[in-house]
Amino acid sequence: MPRSKSYDENMVLEHAMHVFWSKGYKATSVRMLEKEMGINQFSIYSSFINKKKLFIKSIRKYGEHVRQNVYNILLQENSGMKELEFFLLNTAQKKREPATSRGCLVVNTAAELGGSDDEITSEVNGYFNFIRDMLKKVLQTAVEKGEISPDTDIEKQSAFFLGVMQGLSVASKTMDPDQLNDFVSIALKQIK
Repeated sequence: MPRSKSYDENMVLEHAMHVFWSKGYKATSVRMLEKEMGINQFSIYSSFINKKKLFIKSIRKYGEHVRQNVYNILLQENSGMKELEFFLLNTAQKKREPATSRGCLVVNTAAELGGSDDEITSEVNGYFNFIRDMLKKVLQTAVEKGEISPDTDIEKQSAFFLGVMQGLSVASKTMDPDQLNDFVSIALKQIK
């Protein structure tokens, strides 16, 4: 008879996500994961198969986290340029706070691993596609509201703002808040 789990898999996955987010994939050891997740190596492998599968599930968990806690303003039905501008400027201000100075787990992963692993790359690209699709919807709404020109190339602009968000995640680790605000302001001016 299989043993029942004495831990909440969702909770230990949340802990793993934070370890990977802080340390990166390569620097995170199974020992670190054991300590932070509060379960032993056997339980980690029993539930998640291996470190890479745990990491992939952590990226998915991160996607859930940002949908609920970070992108909620942009995911609202009628979000347009006002909401995008608020989001980007607010993000630029928050990035220098210690709690958010880790950047984005997925951007960090793309920088750390590049395309070196097909499964992880697929997960990273899936996350970026979610962001791009969200931005397309925001920009389309902005066109419908008359906030930007109807001639706006939504496809190209959503890719551009995805790059802005990725750049903001990296730049926030070293740039001061005024530089981050300038970065965001210039990006927004090009579409208005």
